[in-house]
Amino acid sequence: MTGASLAAEEVAKIGDASVTLSAEAMVAAAAPTVSAFAVTALSGLATILLGRIGPVWLSSLLASRIEIVVRTAVDYALNAVEGAAKGQVLTIPVGSAVVAKALQRALDSTPAWVIRMAGGPAEIGARIFRSLHLEPDSTAAKVLEPALQGLGTGAR
Repeated sequence: MTGASLAAEEVAKIGDASVTLSAEAMVAAAAPTVSAFAVTALSGLATILLGRIGPVWLSSLLASRIEIVVRTAVDYALNAVEGAAKGQVLTIPVGSAVVAKALQRALDSTPAWVIRMAGGPAEIGARIFRSLHLEPDSTAAKVLEPALQGLGTGAR
């Protein structure tokens, strides 16, 4: 055998018998072990990354979803309640009616898990209340509480 062929082959002697393994055969024999290790390592890495990035991504997605729910519910209520218009300063009775209508619309059109993750109907109502342009003397007690009471105790 020449020097080049000896470099590509390994000779193992067991007793009187000798076995010649080529480099290709050794690689083929080790491939399942190496691929199993690679899959395990990559799975672990993916799990770690998902654990670190997943909650941030989910909270960002949820926050934008909640904002869309509030915005569309308010737009709907401003069109549905008489005396309310977008960009107009709302009186306390009209503001309360808008909050009630928007909150009911949000609860009817949003999956329950999104409502729970947002903090429940009271939190969605508070977000709706904060998004409205109300009279200066409007407070949550005057505008938001009557709207929440109008929902009944089952919705809270």
